[in-house]
Amino acid sequence: MLHKFFDGFLYWANWGTPELALRFPHGILPVDLINGYDLDDFVTFTQHPDYDILDIHFGEMEGPDEWIEYELGSLIAIRDELMEGDLRALYIVWLASQHMGEGYDEEEDDEIISVPPVPPALGILTAAQQALAELLQVPQELLVAAARHSNAAMSSTDDDFVAWVELLPPERRSHYLVRLAHNEPSLSRLLVKELRELSQGKTRAMPPMGERVTYATLLAESKALKVQLEREKREQERLARQRHLQDIHDHQDEYWHQVDLAVTRGTGTGYDEAARLLIELREVADQFKEIQEFQARFRSWVRPHLRRPAFIKRLQGRKFTLPEA
Repeated sequence: MLHKFFDGFLYWANWGTPELALRFPHGILPVDLINGYDLDDFVTFTQHPDYDILDIHFGEMEGPDEWIEYELGSLIAIRDELMEGDLRALYIVWLASQHMGEGYDEEEDDEIISVPPVPPALGILTAAQQALAELLQVPQELLVAAARHSNAAMSSTDDDFVAWVELLPPERRSHYLVRLAHNEPSLSRLLVKELRELSQGKTRAMPPMGERVTYATLLAESKALKVQLEREKREQERLARQRHLQDIHDHQDEYWHQVDLAVTRGTGTGYDEAARLLIELREVADQFKEIQEFQARFRSWVRPHLRRPAFIKRLQGRKFTLPEA
């Protein structure tokens, strides 16, 4: 079905087993595309006379704890990226395959499996590559660890097609013109691919070979990074909370007015909202050493509402000190 009619296919279920398959014009991707990645259990690359199909399937992968809605539209750009020679998606698949196999002896595995080079610009993923990492549940800290071994990407503005065309033998130029007249799909990509290959080492610098880093090394680095990222996240949350409390402190009258509006609705949701706002006002008073002023204002405010038993029960459950009726 994919081979005949579509360029992409996505499957996943709430229990996992994600699969992404992409169709390419025949010959646009190298024959040895997945060689060196040790992905036999997860990826197949099948070539046909007209189209080639890359099938990424993780049949044993369990679904995430929370339901996530994946869409082919967020992933289909990987097809164009691979045709442009961007191998970051394949490296993400390799990371996912290694992450699934963490139960094995890592040192033994590193001696057996192939270790692909870290591709350029791994620290700046495209939206589609980030979506692929989420689909295959690659931990963020693992991506960050690998990105630290990644080189900068070569700029596409370095492409000098005018000069490179001169490197094509005359018979190849004629061959491309005939194929162009037949409106062959993706012909421009095939031409660019051949021109870039011809230009390497002549008019164009060879891209630096990426570092080959074992998964055991990346895993150890990612564990240290996870601790660091969690610490940074807690600090960011603390600062955000501090800014929120400062905002409440600077606009206390507005927050007390919101409490009034919520409690006078006389509904359960209104009482819940009023109690939540009062808790924040109490926390602000404690933060800014103004607890006595808060208690005095609270006692004065709450007296007219003591005949609201459902609301008073909520306040008692949250350990507010209530005046006698």
